[in-house]
Amino acid sequence: MYISFNEISDQARVWVYQANRPLTQSEQVGVHTFLKREMAAWAAHGEALQGSFDIRFNQVFVVAVDEQVNQASGCSIDASTRWFKELGAALGIDFFDRSCAVVQGESLKLMPLLGLKQAVADGTLKADSLVIPLQTADVRTYRAGWLVPADQTWLAKYFQPLNA
Repeated sequence: MYISFNEISDQARVWVYQANRPLTQSEQVGVHTFLKREMAAWAAHGEALQGSFDIRFNQVFVVAVDEQVNQASGCSIDASTRWFKELGAALGIDFFDRSCAVVQGESLKLMPLLGLKQAVADGTLKADSLVIPLQTADVRTYRAGWLVPADQTWLAKYFQPLNA
C-alpha cells in the first residue's frame, strides 16, 4: 500500500534510482501516478507492503518500504526494479545510470565513473562536493541529510595524497 513519504517510518528500507537526465514536469506527474499505482498493489508473498517514494532534483527517486509492516522479498524488490525498467523504456531514460551525481545548487551534474579521477585532478570534483549516495541505509539517514561530501564516500581514494 502506498503512503505519503512524510508518513513512512524512519526505519524504512531505501533504494535510490538515478535517472540519466532530469524529468520534465509532465514526466514527473506520469511517474508519480505510475509509482503510486504500483505501490498500492505492492506485496511480498501475498502480504501488502507499505511503500513510498520521494523525487529529488527532478531525477533521483528514493523508494522506501517499511519492513516493520511486512518484509520485502526478492520478488518484491525485483518488482520495484521492473517499475524503473518499464518507466525507462517508456520515457527513454536510464534509471540505472551509475554516474556520480554531484549536487550543484538545485540541479545535478552527472560525471561518468571513468572520468572521476580526471575530474578531481582538474578541480571539477572537489573533496567537499556534495554527491548523491546510491546506497542509503534507511529513511532516517535520508531525512538527516543524505547528501555526502565526496571525500566521505568511496570517492575518498581520489583525494588521497599520491605519497600516502
